[in-house]
Amino acid sequence: MIPCRPEHIVYLVKKMREDERAQFIALSGLEQFDEDAAVRWFIEAAHLSGVYAVTVLQDDDLPAAAGGFQPAGPGVWQAWMLGSEQGWSEQWRSLTKGTRWLMDRIFESGAHRLQTSAITSREHAIEWFERSLGFKAEGVWRHYGIRGEDVAHFSRLRGE
Repeated sequence: MIPCRPEHIVYLVKKMREDERAQFIALSGLEQFDEDAAVRWFIEAAHLSGVYAVTVLQDDDLPAAAGGFQPAGPGVWQAWMLGSEQGWSEQWRSLTKGTRWLMDRIFESGAHRLQTSAITSREHAIEWFERSLGFKAEGVWRHYGIRGEDVAHFSRLRGE
């Protein structure tokens, strides 16, 4: 795990998984995937996340995934992440360990709530949030996405 840099995001947006592209479209309001818009959004997310934005590398030292948590309110942090198919298949254990480590650091710094969301078609991501990261389901915003996608919301509270 290393600090997230803009070049990691540029690489990962080009390699972004289809389900992540679908989520970006649903939540960005764009009619189709736009690499430049995605790069700008994720670079801004990494900037807002500061030290809470990291990249996990593949065996070939290319980025597997990048993600972090950006402030969403006092003591509340919102997760973001993007990755490649190869990165997830090779480094899912490292991604899980790195994310859990990052979550622990944020709680230690005073956060009381971490949160994330996903379009409901991202079943593997939702399973990962709940089983591997300890997030709890909070509900679904029906037809929230641009094409009527339902968006599930999750949180983990300090001490859980």
